[in-house]
Amino acid sequence: MGTRSNILFNPAARDAFLDACRALDTQLSPVTASQAYGAIRAAVPNFRMRGTDQQLSYYDLFVIWHAASMENRLSVGNSAHSGPIFLPWHRHFMLLLEQWMQQVLGDDDYGLPYWDWAADGELPAAQQFRTQLFSAGFIGEARGSVFSGPLGEMRTRLRGTRFWDGTRWASVVESGPALRIQRDAGNDIATLPDQSDVRRAFDQPEYDVPPYTAGVQHGHRNLLEGWAPAGDAPALHNRVHVWVGGDMGPGTSPNDPIFFLNHCNVDRIWEAWMDDKGRRYRPAAGEAPTGHALDAVMFTLIGPARRPSGVLDVSEQYTYDSLDVF
Repeated sequence: MGTRSNILFNPAARDAFLDACRALDTQLSPVTASQAYGAIRAAVPNFRMRGTDQQLSYYDLFVIWHAASMENRLSVGNSAHSGPIFLPWHRHFMLLLEQWMQQVLGDDDYGLPYWDWAADGELPAAQQFRTQLFSAGFIGEARGSVFSGPLGEMRTRLRGTRFWDGTRWASVVESGPALRIQRDAGNDIATLPDQSDVRRAFDQPEYDVPPYTAGVQHGHRNLLEGWAPAGDAPALHNRVHVWVGGDMGPGTSPNDPIFFLNHCNVDRIWEAWMDDKGRRYRPAAGEAPTGHALDAVMFTLIGPARRPSGVLDVSEQYTYDSLDVF
């Protein structure tokens, strides 16, 4: 069983994470882009992909899985976002990545690290993208191409973009040349979430509330996902994606490993909420939108399928070094 720890305070966890990301990205899988596209289209008719047919790395499989989840549209949100399933699905997603990294590293006790972005959100805006995290010893540059450190060796092969199909804007995954990771920290939005934002989500008494959409203004899930409170600026999880920018923007956002540092912290906040409020999930079966029930089989492309009910208690799989989230 692994312990997930703060990447800034655990050099061993940091180095293992960077090494595993690089290893999964440089090892080509037997799956080609066209094979992945064909398999996904059978399950997700809305999914679109174009470009070069090429072998995908093992890391790319997580990128395309996440992108496909966003096109698997349901009556509420999609199979991984904008509804109650958001937190369980990403926990399932990261559990599998963590297990693959354990195999790569030969360490069954390895745990993903997290980035406590709310602590950095307490800093002045001009300092938030100049922290130790964005250095050669950690994850590399905050803006532009990532050249330094281990992640400077990673390349993106699948990139999400939007296009006009004649009637509406649609998303497509482009398979193309191997490029460096791109970031634009602090330009699209100036500041990260802060600890008061986390406290607001933590204080919600219910996991989610009807009608269980991105528009609800209460509930732990929707505040933590970042759709609420309503306004022009995204909050919490969503705000981190927008703040980092670059490859963190489209559905292929796992291209930047900071994706997993963000979501590991999101998962930590959810775990802290459950530790305080109880391992409760809502909606109940009779009122759940399609794909968001406690016993719904979560969308997966890799590994065994899981249900939200199977990931509410992960104490036998990993723990966090701290649940002090604000």
